[in-house]
Amino acid sequence: MRTALVVHAHPDDEVFATGAATSVLSEQGWHVVLRVATGGMHGALDHLGVSCALLGIKEWDWLGEVDQWVDDGGRGGPRSPAAASPDALAEAIEVAAAVVEPELILTVGSDGLTGHPDHIAISQGVQRALTNLDCRALGARVRAQDVRAGEQLIQQLAPGERVGSGNVKGCDVPLEEIGGASEQRRRQALDAYYEGLGSKPLEELLGVHRASSDGLLLRAVFDATGWQQDRFEELTAWSGAPSSR
Repeated sequence: MRTALVVHAHPDDEVFATGAATSVLSEQGWHVVLRVATGGMHGALDHLGVSCALLGIKEWDWLGEVDQWVDDGGRGGPRSPAAASPDALAEAIEVAAAVVEPELILTVGSDGLTGHPDHIAISQGVQRALTNLDCRALGARVRAQDVRAGEQLIQQLAPGERVGSGNVKGCDVPLEEIGGASEQRRRQALDAYYEGLGSKPLEELLGVHRASSDGLLLRAVFDATGWQQDRFEELTAWSGAPSSR
């Protein structure tokens, strides 16, 4: 059986970043497993099992030790993935890979998908780990044209409204697409974390969710461009400063 290891910073990243891809791989017979670095915020961990079941993820566990890292809302606190030693993240990913023996690793792209510092740290951790792993790795990204389409949809529904942190910019480089997933299941997985974020009309959500929410912006992007696919860049082994390990 072919195995894919999904690596993320927080519960809910598996919906926004890789939800379509894991669904498709599972339907194709892959064994898909997830490792998360933190328990997220506001009880997010309580909903991870439901999300995994909907998205074709067979099992999940911690990246590193239980509660080794925490989600502090992107503030870069001392226990956040963003503040972690890059080598510590890479080592945790290598340990997970030694157990799972993946043919493929899925994570976020080099821009963290949303620019979140924890996401970027995880992506860089995967790239460092690749120096000692024999598998392929893909990092989820969005196209700049899709971000613009989502923003245009928001303007149609709520003229003058600005949604998101400003860090979801997308890219113009060619990306690999994995598509054909169930829109309904991905919407349900998002609802598991945030009531109605996957299923309620976008216009209604714009009135109740905080304007800085990148999740709300990505919802608009999905509505404008489709829920059934994810797009990825190829990640390569880290070429920065030599590891201290």
